[in-house]
Amino acid sequence: MLAANTDSLRSARRNLPLITDERRKTLNKIHTTQFGQFLTEARQGAELTQKGLAARILVTESAVSEWERGLAYPEFATLGPLARALGVTEGELVRASEDHRGRSDAQQARGHRRWRAALLWATLSAYVVALVASFVVNLSVEHTLSWFWIVASAVGLAFSLTTLPLLLRARRGWSTLTASALSLGLLLASIEYVGGGSFFGIVAASVLFAGLVIWGPLAIRDFAPAAIRRHGAIISVVAGSVGLAALLWIILSTMGRADAFFSLAVPIAVWGVAVAVLLTLVVRYLPLRGLYRAAIASVLGAAVALTTEPYVEMVVDARPFTFASVDLTIWGDATINGNVNALVAMGFIFAAVVLLVLSFRPAAR
Repeated sequence: MLAANTDSLRSARRNLPLITDERRKTLNKIHTTQFGQFLTEARQGAELTQKGLAARILVTESAVSEWERGLAYPEFATLGPLARALGVTEGELVRASEDHRGRSDAQQARGHRRWRAALLWATLSAYVVALVASFVVNLSVEHTLSWFWIVASAVGLAFSLTTLPLLLRARRGWSTLTASALSLGLLLASIEYVGGGSFFGIVAASVLFAGLVIWGPLAIRDFAPAAIRRHGAIISVVAGSVGLAALLWIILSTMGRADAFFSLAVPIAVWGVAVAVLLTLVVRYLPLRGLYRAAIASVLGAAVALTTEPYVEMVVDARPFTFASVDLTIWGDATINGNVNALVAMGFIFAAVVLLVLSFRPAAR
C-alpha cells in the first residue's frame, strides 16, 4: 500500500507542469508591468510628480521612471518609504492592486477610535462640569457640603458604567462591576446621610447578596485555582447561604426583631439551604448518568413540594408537623393548599418516571 502511494505521488509530480526559466521571466515581466501601472496610478492619485516622489524616498527620478515603465523593480528596503509616500500599504505595492477590504477595515477602525475618544472626552467634561457646578452652588447657598455628596457619588456611578470601560484594557467587566458597586454604596450612604433614615443596611445587604448569588460563581471560575473551581457549585451554594443569613440578620435587626433570627429565620433558611445543597450534591457529584441524576432530583422536588408547607407552619405557628389535607374532589379552603402541593409532587414524580424510561434506551452507536 505504501509503495503504491509513493508511486502515485511520483507519477503526479511528473505530470505537473514545470515552470521553466522562460515561463518565470514572462511572469516576472507581467508582474513588473502591473506594478508599474499601479505605481503610476498611485503617484497620480497622490498628486506627485516623478521628481517629487523620488525626492521623498531618496532615489533618482530615472529609477522611478524605470519602475513605472516596468523595466525595473524597487529594492525591498524601498517598499516601506514608497508605500508611505503614496498613501498605500506595502501589501498593496507587492500585489500591485488596491486592498479595498483592508482599507475599509482600517477606515472603520479609525472611525471607532474617533468615536471612542469623542465619547470619552464628552463624558469626562460633563462629569467635571457637574462636580464643579454642584460644589460651588452647594457651598455658596448652604455654606457647607450636603447634597453635593449625592451628586458626587451619582457622578461616580455614571463614570463607572460609561467612561471607566473606555479607559481600561484588561478585565473591564470585573473592574466596572466593582467600581459601580462601590459607587452605588456611596450613593446610598450619602442619601441616608443627607436625608436621614435607616435603609442603607437593608439595601446594601440586598445588593451584596444579589451580587454574591449572581457573580459569585463567575468569580470562582475566573479567579479561583483549579482545585476550587472543581467544587465551584457547592462553594457557591454555601457562600450564598452565608449571604442569606447575613441579609436576614440585618433586616430583622433593623426592624427591631433580632430575637426572631434564631427562632424563625434560621430554621427556615436552614431548610432551604439544605434542599439547595442536597440538589447540588445529586446533580454535580452523584456518579450516575445524567438522566438518573435528573430523575433523583425530580423525586427530591416532589418531597420538597409535600414537606415545605408543613415545616414552615411548624416553625412559624409552633404546631406539630402534619401534612396538608388532600382531596382532589374538593377544592375548598381546607384542601386547596394540599391539593396544589399534591399536584406539584405528582408532576415531579411523572417527570422522574419519564426520565427513568428514557434512561433505559440503548445508547446510540
